[in-house]
Amino acid sequence: MSSSDYYELLGVAKTASTQEIRSAYKKLALKYHPDRAPEDKKEEYEERFKDIAHAYEVLTDDQKRKIYDQYGEEGLKGGGMGGFTDPTDIFSHIFGAGEDGFGFFGGGGRSRQSGPKKGKTIAHEIQVSLEDLYNGATRKIRVTRTRICTSCKGSGATKDDAVVTCKSCQGKGKKVVTRSMGPGFVQQFVTPCDVCEGTGKSIDKKFICKDCQGNKVTNDVKVLEVHIDPGMKEQQQIVFEGEADERPDVLPGDIVFIVQQKPHHVFTRQGNNLHIKKKINLLEALTGVEFSVKHLDGRTLIVRSKPNQIIKPGMVMQIAKEGFPIHRSPFQKGNLYIEFEVEFPEQIPEKLHQQLSSILGKKANAADVMDESADNVEEVFLQEADLSQNNDHKSQYDSDDEYERRGGQGVQCGTQ
Repeated sequence: MSSSDYYELLGVAKTASTQEIRSAYKKLALKYHPDRAPEDKKEEYEERFKDIAHAYEVLTDDQKRKIYDQYGEEGLKGGGMGGFTDPTDIFSHIFGAGEDGFGFFGGGGRSRQSGPKKGKTIAHEIQVSLEDLYNGATRKIRVTRTRICTSCKGSGATKDDAVVTCKSCQGKGKKVVTRSMGPGFVQQFVTPCDVCEGTGKSIDKKFICKDCQGNKVTNDVKVLEVHIDPGMKEQQQIVFEGEADERPDVLPGDIVFIVQQKPHHVFTRQGNNLHIKKKINLLEALTGVEFSVKHLDGRTLIVRSKPNQIIKPGMVMQIAKEGFPIHRSPFQKGNLYIEFEVEFPEQIPEKLHQQLSSILGKKANAADVMDESADNVEEVFLQEADLSQNNDHKSQYDSDDEYERRGGQGVQCGTQ
């Protein structure tokens, strides 16, 4: 049982009635029943289901509830209160033969998991370049996992009759340990058997399997071929069912490779589209561009703008169907988007101004824009702004304003 407060675990007040506790249990037991658990949360649901049942059992028993309210969970472990009821038995007692409306989640009768459990899923991240995600690739990855020992077939012994019921725990796999907490008060708790390590079985040392040393499993190395399909995305999973660890009475779990997309020095991927940034000079922006792009599949694209097309700073243009292939539809592709950054010259020689005017049009001058009635005219010149310096001035102004709001003065006369 976890150290959580029983009332908090069920979401009820300490003054809750038995009916309120029962209702809270039914709601939570249905939510966290192990048969409803996602594959990667089986153990979490089983533990939560057990804790909920224990809390319900204590809080609906007047004597146990009184001891718990006074001494807490530790008090229940002493005083001869006994152990807890099987959580599945409590569930069956509350819901009968399918009161939950799900027929015990397809089990009928007692809600036991049918067949052996499945082992844990083992996940590995795999770094994949944008080129491999575009074209597809195959990786050979070496994994080590446990497999049932072929010599003893998972018994841990060289002969069948060498595996016997553990005498220390009578085959239960656990022991009840009693510890004195003071005069007239003892604590009881359950612990795995230290002789059989919780299996309920022991092996005569003379007949322990030499290959697995009685562990029932051995390490096995396998090379998995991981196929990366064109168009796969970040965080997409490649699953190898039954290739993880195996133990007796437990089905092998799965090995999952999670795709991690590496950054690229040219392309940025957004879904099925590709994006690049291209710097061009002012002449190219005004007269047209022509440049090459080496694509992810090795092709070289010659990119040209349309005749007489002006490209403005920040303009985004596209090349249809030259983006990323769509997963499992590799002949369908997204688009390639190109964002242009126009680089302007630092200055233009004055002798070219007249020639530019004939092409681009006459520029405005003061005579064209000045109000004729203006009688106070001053000429000023632009210069490049230093925004960091501007922020420093602002901070100084803010500081001065704060000083004045507090009543500060440059000079004060003393009171006579």
